Amino acid sequence: MPQDADQLALPQSIKVECYNNILLSKRGLIVRRKLPPLNAFLAFEAAARHRNFTRAAQELSVAQPAITRHVARLEDWIGSSLFRRNGSVIQLTREGALLSDLATTLLDRLELGIRDVTRIGKNELIVGASFDVAHLWLMPKISALRRASEAAVNFMTADDYRAFDDPSVDFSIRYGKGSFGANCADLLFSEHCQIIASPGFLDKHPEFDPDAPLTTLDPHLIFDHGDPHDVGWITWPVWCGLTGQSLPDPGELSTIRSYPTMLDLVSAGEGIGIGTKGLEDDLIASGAIVRVGAPIAREGFGYYIVYRRELLEKPSFARLREHLLDQV
Repeated sequence: MPQDADQLALPQSIKVECYNNILLSKRGLIVRRKLPPLNAFLAFEAAARHRNFTRAAQELSVAQPAITRHVARLEDWIGSSLFRRNGSVIQLTREGALLSDLATTLLDRLELGIRDVTRIGKNELIVGASFDVAHLWLMPKISALRRASEAAVNFMTADDYRAFDDPSVDFSIRYGKGSFGANCADLLFSEHCQIIASPGFLDKHPEFDPDAPLTTLDPHLIFDHGDPHDVGWITWPVWCGLTGQSLPDPGELSTIRSYPTMLDLVSAGEGIGIGTKGLEDDLIASGAIVRVGAPIAREGFGYYIVYRRELLEKPSFARLREHLLDQV
Protein backbone atom coordinates (compact mmCIF):
# COMPACT_ATOMS: atom_id res chain seq x y z
CA MET A 1 0.00 0.00 0.00
CA PRO A 2 1.40 3.48 -0.81
CA GLN A 3 2.83 5.41 2.12
CA ASP A 4 0.28 8.22 1.72
CA ALA A 5 -2.61 5.82 2.25
CA ASP A 6 -1.73 5.38 5.94
CA GLN A 7 -1.71 9.14 6.41
CA LEU A 8 -5.28 9.37 5.09
CA ALA A 9 -6.61 6.44 7.15
CA LEU A 10 -9.37 7.12 9.68
CA PRO A 11 -8.36 7.11 13.36
CA GLN A 12 -8.91 3.73 15.05
CA SER A 13 -11.47 5.22 17.45
CA ILE A 14 -13.65 6.33 14.52
CA LYS A 15 -13.29 2.90 12.88
CA VAL A 16 -14.44 1.19 16.07
CA GLU A 17 -17.39 3.56 16.49
CA CYS A 18 -18.48 3.03 12.86
CA TYR A 19 -18.18 -0.74 13.31
CA ASN A 20 -20.27 -0.64 16.49
CA ASN A 21 -22.93 1.47 14.76
CA ILE A 22 -23.11 -1.08 11.93
CA LEU A 23 -23.60 -3.90 14.46
CA LEU A 24 -26.36 -1.99 16.25
CA SER A 25 -28.09 -1.27 12.92
CA LYS A 26 -27.97 -4.93 11.96
CA ARG A 27 -29.61 -5.86 15.26
CA GLY A 28 -32.57 -3.65 14.37
CA LEU A 29 -31.84 -0.96 16.95
CA ILE A 30 -32.26 2.74 16.17
CA VAL A 31 -28.92 4.50 15.92
CA ARG A 32 -28.79 8.27 15.74
CA ARG A 33 -26.36 9.61 13.17
CA LYS A 34 -23.35 11.23 14.73
CA LEU A 35 -23.08 14.37 12.63
CA PRO A 36 -21.44 17.70 13.37
CA PRO A 37 -23.55 20.84 13.87
CA LEU A 38 -24.72 21.47 10.30
CA ASN A 39 -24.57 25.28 10.44
CA ALA A 40 -20.99 25.01 11.67
CA PHE A 41 -20.26 22.47 8.92
CA LEU A 42 -21.58 24.84 6.23
CA ALA A 43 -19.61 27.76 7.66
CA PHE A 44 -16.41 25.72 7.75
CA GLU A 45 -16.87 24.47 4.16
CA ALA A 46 -17.29 28.02 2.85
CA ALA A 47 -14.33 29.32 4.87
CA ALA A 48 -12.12 26.45 3.72
CA ARG A 49 -13.13 26.88 0.06
CA HIS A 50 -12.46 30.64 0.11
CA ARG A 51 -9.54 30.43 2.53
CA ASN A 52 -11.08 33.55 3.99
CA PHE A 53 -13.63 34.07 6.80
CA THR A 54 -14.90 37.38 5.43
CA ARG A 55 -15.72 35.99 1.96
CA ALA A 56 -17.36 32.98 3.58
CA ALA A 57 -19.55 35.34 5.62
CA GLN A 58 -20.52 37.24 2.46
CA GLU A 59 -21.47 34.03 0.68
CA LEU A 60 -23.64 32.84 3.57
CA SER A 61 -25.07 36.32 4.30
CA VAL A 62 -23.93 36.37 7.94
CA ALA A 63 -21.56 38.52 9.94
CA GLN A 64 -17.89 37.52 9.96
CA PRO A 65 -17.82 36.83 13.74
CA ALA A 66 -20.54 34.21 13.17
CA ILE A 67 -18.18 32.27 10.89
CA THR A 68 -15.50 32.42 13.55
CA ARG A 69 -17.90 31.09 16.21
CA HIS A 70 -19.17 28.29 13.95
CA VAL A 71 -15.64 27.15 13.08
CA ALA A 72 -14.62 27.20 16.75
CA ARG A 73 -17.70 25.12 17.60
CA LEU A 74 -16.84 22.59 14.89
CA GLU A 75 -13.22 22.41 16.11
CA ASP A 76 -14.53 21.64 19.62
CA TRP A 77 -16.78 18.93 18.17
CA ILE A 78 -13.97 17.41 16.06
CA GLY A 79 -11.38 17.76 18.80
CA SER A 80 -8.77 19.22 16.47
CA SER A 81 -7.79 22.57 15.02
CA LEU A 82 -8.98 22.98 11.45
CA PHE A 83 -7.17 26.22 10.62
CA ARG A 84 -3.80 27.76 11.39
CA ARG A 85 -4.23 31.49 11.84
CA ASN A 86 -1.55 34.08 11.20
CA GLY A 87 -3.24 37.45 11.49
CA SER A 88 -5.72 37.72 8.60
CA VAL A 89 -4.14 34.75 6.77
CA ILE A 90 -5.60 31.30 7.43
CA GLN A 91 -4.37 27.90 6.32
CA LEU A 92 -5.98 24.50 6.67
CA THR A 93 -4.40 22.01 9.04
CA ARG A 94 -4.06 18.37 7.96
CA GLU A 95 -7.41 17.57 9.61
CA GLY A 96 -8.94 20.67 8.09
CA ALA A 97 -7.82 19.72 4.58
CA LEU A 98 -9.29 16.21 4.92
CA LEU A 99 -12.60 17.57 6.24
CA SER A 100 -12.69 20.32 3.61
CA ASP A 101 -12.47 17.82 0.73
CA LEU A 102 -15.16 15.67 2.32
CA ALA A 103 -17.45 18.65 3.04
CA THR A 104 -17.26 20.10 -0.47
CA THR A 105 -17.84 16.69 -2.08
CA LEU A 106 -20.87 15.96 0.11
CA LEU A 107 -22.45 19.39 -0.39
CA ASP A 108 -21.86 19.33 -4.17
CA ARG A 109 -23.53 15.92 -4.39
CA LEU A 110 -26.42 17.08 -2.21
CA GLU A 111 -26.95 20.19 -4.36
CA LEU A 112 -26.99 18.17 -7.59
CA GLY A 113 -29.32 15.57 -6.11
CA ILE A 114 -31.78 18.22 -4.92
CA ARG A 115 -31.77 19.82 -8.39
CA ASP A 116 -32.63 16.45 -9.90
CA VAL A 117 -35.55 15.98 -7.49
CA THR A 118 -36.95 19.46 -8.08
CA ARG A 119 -36.56 19.19 -11.85
CA ILE A 120 -38.51 15.94 -11.98
CA GLY A 121 -41.46 17.53 -10.26
CA LYS A 122 -41.29 20.93 -11.97
CA ASN A 123 -43.62 21.54 -14.90
CA GLU A 124 -40.92 23.17 -17.03
CA LEU A 125 -38.33 21.86 -19.47
CA ILE A 126 -35.04 23.62 -20.16
CA VAL A 127 -33.63 22.60 -23.54
CA GLY A 128 -29.99 23.18 -24.43
CA ALA A 129 -29.30 23.85 -28.10
CA SER A 130 -26.88 25.73 -30.31
CA PHE A 131 -28.22 28.97 -31.72
CA ASP A 132 -28.75 27.48 -35.17
CA VAL A 133 -30.70 24.46 -33.89
CA ALA A 134 -32.79 26.63 -31.55
CA HIS A 135 -33.52 29.20 -34.27
CA LEU A 136 -33.99 26.91 -37.27
CA TRP A 137 -35.33 23.65 -35.84
CA LEU A 138 -36.78 24.08 -32.36
CA MET A 139 -38.47 27.49 -32.46
CA PRO A 140 -40.71 26.64 -35.46
CA LYS A 141 -41.91 23.66 -33.41
CA ILE A 142 -42.33 25.43 -30.06
CA SER A 143 -46.13 25.30 -29.93
CA ALA A 144 -46.15 21.60 -30.79
CA LEU A 145 -43.44 20.92 -28.20
CA ARG A 146 -45.42 22.64 -25.45
CA ARG A 147 -48.60 20.80 -26.36
CA ALA A 148 -46.83 17.45 -26.47
CA SER A 149 -45.02 17.91 -23.15
CA GLU A 150 -47.89 19.73 -21.38
CA ALA A 151 -45.19 21.94 -19.88
CA ALA A 152 -43.42 25.24 -20.42
CA VAL A 153 -40.46 24.77 -22.77
CA ASN A 154 -37.55 27.22 -22.56
CA PHE A 155 -34.12 27.28 -24.15
CA MET A 156 -30.54 27.72 -23.12
CA THR A 157 -28.49 28.47 -26.24
CA ALA A 158 -24.74 27.92 -26.52
CA ASP A 159 -22.40 26.73 -29.26
CA ASP A 160 -20.15 25.05 -26.68
CA TYR A 161 -21.92 21.82 -25.70
CA ARG A 162 -20.19 21.78 -22.30
CA ALA A 163 -22.69 24.42 -21.20
CA PHE A 164 -25.46 21.81 -21.49
CA ASP A 165 -23.91 19.70 -18.71
CA ASP A 166 -25.18 22.30 -16.24
CA PRO A 167 -27.74 20.65 -13.92
CA SER A 168 -30.30 23.35 -14.76
CA VAL A 169 -30.55 21.96 -18.32
CA ASP A 170 -33.02 19.09 -18.63
CA PHE A 171 -31.88 17.82 -22.01
CA SER A 172 -30.10 19.08 -25.10
CA ILE A 173 -29.93 18.66 -28.86
CA ARG A 174 -26.37 17.91 -29.96
CA TYR A 175 -24.54 17.02 -33.14
CA GLY A 176 -22.17 14.09 -33.03
CA LYS A 177 -21.74 10.36 -33.47
CA GLY A 178 -24.00 9.31 -30.60
CA SER A 179 -21.45 9.11 -27.79
CA PHE A 180 -21.96 11.83 -25.16
CA GLY A 181 -20.27 10.53 -22.05
CA ALA A 182 -22.56 8.97 -19.46
CA ASN A 183 -25.65 10.56 -21.03
CA CYS A 184 -28.31 8.72 -22.98
CA ALA A 185 -28.73 9.73 -26.64
CA ASP A 186 -31.52 9.12 -29.17
CA LEU A 187 -31.00 9.95 -32.85
CA LEU A 188 -33.35 12.65 -34.15
CA PHE A 189 -32.11 12.90 -37.73
CA SER A 190 -29.03 11.55 -39.49
CA GLU A 191 -26.32 13.59 -41.14
CA HIS A 192 -27.13 14.62 -44.71
CA CYS A 193 -24.97 17.44 -46.01
CA GLN A 194 -25.03 18.98 -49.47
CA ILE A 195 -23.86 22.13 -51.19
CA ILE A 196 -26.53 24.84 -51.16
CA ALA A 197 -26.94 27.89 -53.40
CA SER A 198 -29.68 30.24 -54.52
CA PRO A 199 -31.18 29.83 -58.02
CA GLY A 200 -30.04 33.39 -58.79
CA PHE A 201 -26.44 32.58 -57.87
CA LEU A 202 -26.48 29.53 -60.15
CA ASP A 203 -27.76 31.66 -63.02
CA LYS A 204 -24.99 34.23 -62.51
CA HIS A 205 -22.22 31.62 -62.24
CA PRO A 206 -22.64 29.08 -65.03
CA GLU A 207 -18.97 28.14 -64.57
CA PHE A 208 -19.75 26.68 -61.13
CA ASP A 209 -19.44 22.89 -61.01
CA PRO A 210 -20.99 21.52 -57.75
CA ASP A 211 -18.77 18.43 -58.04
CA ALA A 212 -15.64 20.63 -58.13
CA PRO A 213 -16.61 23.91 -56.41
CA LEU A 214 -13.15 24.79 -55.14
CA THR A 215 -11.66 24.88 -58.63
CA THR A 216 -14.58 26.50 -60.45
CA LEU A 217 -15.44 29.34 -58.05
CA ASP A 218 -13.60 32.26 -56.51
CA PRO A 219 -12.80 31.04 -52.93
CA HIS A 220 -14.33 34.24 -51.53
CA LEU A 221 -17.72 33.01 -52.80
CA ILE A 222 -17.41 29.84 -50.70
CA PHE A 223 -18.73 30.22 -47.15
CA ASP A 224 -17.34 28.02 -44.36
CA HIS A 225 -19.09 28.03 -40.96
CA GLY A 226 -16.11 26.36 -39.27
CA ASP A 227 -16.17 24.11 -36.19
CA PRO A 228 -14.66 26.16 -33.34
CA HIS A 229 -15.75 23.70 -30.61
CA ASP A 230 -14.83 20.49 -32.49
CA VAL A 231 -18.41 19.29 -32.64
CA GLY A 232 -17.72 17.31 -35.81
CA TRP A 233 -19.63 19.28 -38.46
CA ILE A 234 -18.75 18.85 -42.12
CA THR A 235 -16.69 21.92 -42.98
CA TRP A 236 -14.96 22.50 -46.31
CA PRO A 237 -11.72 20.83 -45.10
CA VAL A 238 -13.77 17.78 -44.04
CA TRP A 239 -15.71 17.90 -47.34
CA CYS A 240 -12.45 17.86 -49.28
CA GLY A 241 -11.17 14.93 -47.24
CA LEU A 242 -14.35 12.95 -47.92
CA THR A 243 -14.43 13.73 -51.65
CA GLY A 244 -10.71 13.45 -52.31
CA GLN A 245 -10.34 17.04 -53.50
CA SER A 246 -7.60 19.53 -52.74
CA LEU A 247 -8.30 22.39 -50.39
CA PRO A 248 -6.96 25.85 -51.27
CA ASP A 249 -5.59 28.05 -48.53
CA PRO A 250 -8.43 27.98 -45.92
CA GLY A 251 -7.76 31.66 -45.34
CA GLU A 252 -9.08 32.41 -48.81
CA LEU A 253 -12.54 31.05 -47.93
CA SER A 254 -15.13 33.33 -46.36
CA THR A 255 -15.58 32.24 -42.76
CA ILE A 256 -19.09 32.80 -41.41
CA ARG A 257 -19.29 31.73 -37.77
CA SER A 258 -23.09 31.78 -37.58
CA TYR A 259 -24.91 29.08 -39.53
CA PRO A 260 -28.17 31.11 -39.80
CA THR A 261 -26.14 34.06 -41.10
CA MET A 262 -24.55 31.79 -43.69
CA LEU A 263 -28.03 30.69 -44.80
CA ASP A 264 -29.07 34.33 -45.15
CA LEU A 265 -26.05 35.09 -47.31
CA VAL A 266 -26.61 32.03 -49.49
CA SER A 267 -30.30 32.93 -49.87
CA ALA A 268 -29.26 36.42 -50.97
CA GLY A 269 -27.10 34.97 -53.74
CA GLU A 270 -23.79 36.02 -52.18
CA GLY A 271 -22.14 32.60 -52.38
CA ILE A 272 -22.44 28.87 -51.61
CA GLY A 273 -22.17 26.85 -48.43
CA ILE A 274 -22.53 23.36 -47.00
CA GLY A 275 -26.08 22.80 -45.82
CA THR A 276 -27.43 20.27 -43.34
CA LYS A 277 -30.73 18.64 -44.11
CA GLY A 278 -33.13 19.37 -41.28
CA LEU A 279 -31.92 22.90 -40.64
CA GLU A 280 -32.56 24.62 -43.97
CA ASP A 281 -35.66 22.64 -44.99
CA ASP A 282 -37.96 25.70 -44.89
CA LEU A 283 -35.66 27.60 -47.28
CA ILE A 284 -35.56 24.61 -49.61
CA ALA A 285 -39.36 24.31 -49.52
CA SER A 286 -39.75 28.02 -50.34
CA GLY A 287 -37.34 27.81 -53.27
CA ALA A 288 -34.95 30.39 -51.75
CA ILE A 289 -32.09 27.89 -51.97
CA VAL A 290 -31.50 24.56 -53.70
CA ARG A 291 -29.28 21.60 -52.97
CA VAL A 292 -26.74 20.75 -55.67
CA GLY A 293 -24.08 18.13 -56.13
CA ALA A 294 -23.77 14.78 -54.41
CA PRO A 295 -24.94 14.48 -50.78
CA ILE A 296 -22.46 13.45 -48.09
CA ALA A 297 -23.31 11.46 -44.98
CA ARG A 298 -21.15 9.65 -42.43
CA GLU A 299 -22.51 6.64 -40.59
CA GLY A 300 -23.65 7.41 -37.04
CA PHE A 301 -23.37 11.19 -37.34
CA GLY A 302 -26.44 13.33 -36.83
CA TYR A 303 -28.41 15.34 -34.30
CA TYR A 304 -29.29 13.59 -31.05
CA ILE A 305 -31.50 14.28 -28.07
CA VAL A 306 -29.13 13.94 -25.10
CA TYR A 307 -30.30 13.46 -21.49
CA ARG A 308 -29.53 11.79 -18.18
CA ARG A 309 -31.33 8.50 -17.63
CA GLU A 310 -33.14 9.63 -14.48
CA LEU A 311 -34.94 12.31 -16.49
CA LEU A 312 -37.13 9.58 -18.00
CA GLU A 313 -38.97 9.69 -14.66
CA LYS A 314 -40.10 13.24 -15.42
CA PRO A 315 -43.51 12.90 -17.15
CA SER A 316 -43.23 16.07 -19.24
CA PHE A 317 -39.87 14.99 -20.65
CA ALA A 318 -41.07 11.45 -21.33
CA ARG A 319 -43.98 12.86 -23.35
CA LEU A 320 -41.78 15.30 -25.26
CA ARG A 321 -39.14 12.66 -26.03
CA GLU A 322 -41.79 10.34 -27.42
CA HIS A 323 -43.21 13.17 -29.53
CA LEU A 324 -39.80 14.08 -30.98
CA LEU A 325 -38.92 10.48 -31.79
CA ASP A 326 -42.30 10.00 -33.45
CA GLN A 327 -41.44 12.84 -35.82
CA VAL A 328 -38.28 11.13 -37.03
